[in-house]
Amino acid sequence: MVGPRDPSRAADAQSPVTGPVRTCVGCRGRASRSVLVRVAVVDGRAVLDTAKTLPGRGAWLHPGEDCLELALKRRSLGRALRDPDVDLSGLAVR
Repeated sequence: MVGPRDPSRAADAQSPVTGPVRTCVGCRGRASRSVLVRVAVVDGRAVLDTAKTLPGRGAWLHPGEDCLELALKRRSLGRALRDPDVDLSGLAVR
């Protein structure tokens, strides 16, 4: 019998998450949709989708500043939104 390559990735190694599961584009951690914040593109600008209902592609982040900073550093928001020229100035942590 062949087991998983990495035991930490085994299905029973993590506690079960109820509801839809999404991946944070900053830290790449998986979490419930209710825990993460959705970012969407409106008129070429990235905005927080607080109601999580804006049309189009969205990217998910943990609500803390760390994941946003990681996403900006890695340029993963533009890739996740499939718009590399999206204006991210409204999301910047300064």
